[in-house]
Amino acid sequence: MSEVLDRKTIKALGADARQDIMKLLTKRPHTASEIAKATGKHVTTITEHLTVLEQSDLVRKKDNTNKWVYYTLTDKGEHLFKPQFYSWVVVFSLSVVFIFVGMLRMFNTNTLAVAMAEKSSDTLLGASVTAPMVAPIDYTGYLLIVLGLIGIAYLVYRKYKK
Repeated sequence: MSEVLDRKTIKALGADARQDIMKLLTKRPHTASEIAKATGKHVTTITEHLTVLEQSDLVRKKDNTNKWVYYTLTDKGEHLFKPQFYSWVVVFSLSVVFIFVGMLRMFNTNTLAVAMAEKSSDTLLGASVTAPMVAPIDYTGYLLIVLGLIGIAYLVYRKYKK
């Protein structure tokens, strides 16, 4: 979802101090005094900047039960300062590919086992008696399917964690 940069947002981001505040908030929520200490500015100046950022819907006060007021980025602020590389698309695509390749691998292994069993029974019916050939067990298909399911489970977890 692309964010629209309106006049209020552009004006709010026009000051270097507010950009520094936004960069700090990308790492974790901060109090006004923590931001003041990190930027070297007075806490009242930081509070004024935070008010401007709140009015432009880039920052909000985090709901807390303790006495400190933490500030965090809104969704709009995160979209502007935390670029999304659509990692979920990569994880989902790899998961689907893993599951598909794992199923193909399992099918091919089962087909090989059946073919080897048929060859073994053909030789038993003939004149020569040989030991039955057993196809080696290949767990690669199972592993790929499990990895794919773990990837999808991770995406579901991340979706509902937010």
